[in-house]
Amino acid sequence: MMRWLSLFVIVLAGSTFTVLEGAPAPEKTKVLPTPPDDTERNVLTCSLCEEFVTDIYQLLRNESVTDEQIIDYVVNLCIRLDIFANPDQVCGGTALILLPTLKYIDSSNTVTLGNVCGMLIQDQNCGLSNPEQLEWTIDINVDTKPPVNQLSPPPEGSPTVKVLHLADIHWDPEYLAGSNAMCGDPLCCRATSGEVINATDAAGYWGDYRTCDLPWYLVENAVAQMAALHTDVSYIIWTGDLTPHDVWSTEKAENLVIIDRLMTLIQQYFPSVPVYPTLGNHESHPVNSFAPPEITDVELNTAWLYDEADRQWARWLPADASSTIRYGGYYTTLVQPGLRIISMNMNYCYTLNYWTYFKSQDPASSLLWLNQILEEAELNGEKVHILSHIPPGNSDCWTVFSREFAKIINRFESTVAAQFYGHTHKDEYKVFYDMVDVTRPINVAFIAPSLTTYSKLNPGYRTYTIDGQRPGSTWAVLDFNTYIMNLTDANLKGAEVEPVWTELYQAKQEYGLTDLSPQSMDALFQRMLTDDALFQLYFKNYYKNADEVVAEGCTDRCRSNLLCHIVTTDIGDQTKCEQIRHKIFSHPEF
Repeated sequence: MMRWLSLFVIVLAGSTFTVLEGAPAPEKTKVLPTPPDDTERNVLTCSLCEEFVTDIYQLLRNESVTDEQIIDYVVNLCIRLDIFANPDQVCGGTALILLPTLKYIDSSNTVTLGNVCGMLIQDQNCGLSNPEQLEWTIDINVDTKPPVNQLSPPPEGSPTVKVLHLADIHWDPEYLAGSNAMCGDPLCCRATSGEVINATDAAGYWGDYRTCDLPWYLVENAVAQMAALHTDVSYIIWTGDLTPHDVWSTEKAENLVIIDRLMTLIQQYFPSVPVYPTLGNHESHPVNSFAPPEITDVELNTAWLYDEADRQWARWLPADASSTIRYGGYYTTLVQPGLRIISMNMNYCYTLNYWTYFKSQDPASSLLWLNQILEEAELNGEKVHILSHIPPGNSDCWTVFSREFAKIINRFESTVAAQFYGHTHKDEYKVFYDMVDVTRPINVAFIAPSLTTYSKLNPGYRTYTIDGQRPGSTWAVLDFNTYIMNLTDANLKGAEVEPVWTELYQAKQEYGLTDLSPQSMDALFQRMLTDDALFQLYFKNYYKNADEVVAEGCTDRCRSNLLCHIVTTDIGDQTKCEQIRHKIFSHPEF
């Protein structure tokens, strides 16, 4: 989350400041299509990004410049841009943590500076000076693709499976009720967040809508309520981001404590329920940092996290999952006869993962491995659920990786029954389309809402009803339910009253769907293009019925962006988004 948390983007807040002058802007030979606008990207400009990247790398390559001077440069930049209340703490701390990684990547001479901002921003304002360096493909055997058959709904009374989906918990061990929730830094609601000037600035007991993560007692209350409400859960999928947003002060030891305590909590309340986890971008240290396996330096690589994930996940996973977890943070396992889970590490596509610039070509061979596992699953007659943290096609997932992933989904559309992600904190979905007949929907990615309130959100989670064990089961998602806790109501009632968790909506009923097939989810998207009442319902659910956001409403630009998110599975292909924008902005009455 939060693109401005990148060291590369701290500078991009609307004004220019250059320490080292005279460096020419790199020549551009290729541009990417403009992706949908969003609040976080409005502060990004290519010229500012290029100036900052040039300055940082000139400082890194100047042997007479000390680490302290580089950190001072970043801090002074934040002061001049006035983007954080405590620039010494936030900007200085972030720079200090990141410097060893940046210095190693720079010394490798593998990064073309003219590609950095184009990869980071991914729009037509930022080209790539050497696009060929970033091109790669996965060898997929399309000739063996079986005929695609229309799936039939399960017969009445067929068995189903209930699945709980946890996403983006972001527990903050330092959350303090009554502390300053308006601190002006990336994370507030802590004893260190400064003085509370106005009573309305005080953090709520059960959490806060502002830039704050969750207190432990809310996390435990949520999990306890889940266990009480959903005694029939067959298994849990857990799509990462366990730690808080204090990116300037992360430590490996603290991350390990948080991971262990949350894993133990889930096992305590669901002692006999299998859990299938994946890693979020916040579990690493530095945040977002997932080095490829060839980085063996223990101060820089991600082996410490993969080893811990393997140790923690062994509570639920078989021993044969261990080798790929320790190698690249991904695994596969059979859930039931006929259903296989593949847990991917999509942090390798994350454009705020600095190692993406060191090696963007299928890091850890994860897509090559995915293709192989799907080939085997197809031969064995298995259906597959793919789960990961970052949804492909997001503006922060590198376009080439997303494109190659989409090709694999196209090839194995009859094997991949569903996909599950988190990361966005919103309640949403994506539709994948055939690459030949681009209007034919082939797959759906279900993106679950966050448990954290960060930011302007109610806490939430999902359950799915899935076609169960039977001859010829599709293992498709038949329906899903989203649950929330109304934070305003909980805080008004205070600490003595337990929060109430309620069902926000049931997908089929809410949106008038007969099923959740790719065809139906595409039809829902098509209806929202012209049915404003239906779209506003989706908008309300997208933000988990958060009072302030829903009251603000959704402009045409907001509507265009949200609809674009649904149909974008490769940020480099904006064809459908352009069609959406044309339809919305050429019809003012819409």
